[in-house]
Amino acid sequence: MISMQKIFVMGIGLAVSGLFFGCARSYQGIPEVTSEMAEHYEVEEVTLARGRGIYMAHCSACHDRVEPGKIDPEYWRQITPHMAVNARLTDQEEKELLQYVMVAHAEVHGLE
Repeated sequence: MISMQKIFVMGIGLAVSGLFFGCARSYQGIPEVTSEMAEHYEVEEVTLARGRGIYMAHCSACHDRVEPGKIDPEYWRQITPHMAVNARLTDQEEKELLQYVMVAHAEVHGLE
């Protein structure tokens, strides 16, 4: 017979596993920055890394993260300045964010 304590521990384990795998899936469409990506799109790796960091830290403060590949590049160009104001980003941070989402969009879709 299984004790209540074992059932409790198993329940906690399942809950933690669900959180872990749920979070892991949420980053699937948000590409990590690699040196190959930076070289391919001719953007400095550090710029893309800062842009991704801004994306990960600031965009989820107001809404769920939207995978960069799901937004049309022209819409990114239109919406980023407005979101940058809301997030109180500097001009440089806005530029880095936009570079990241544009490259990430291209990367997800295999574009040049």
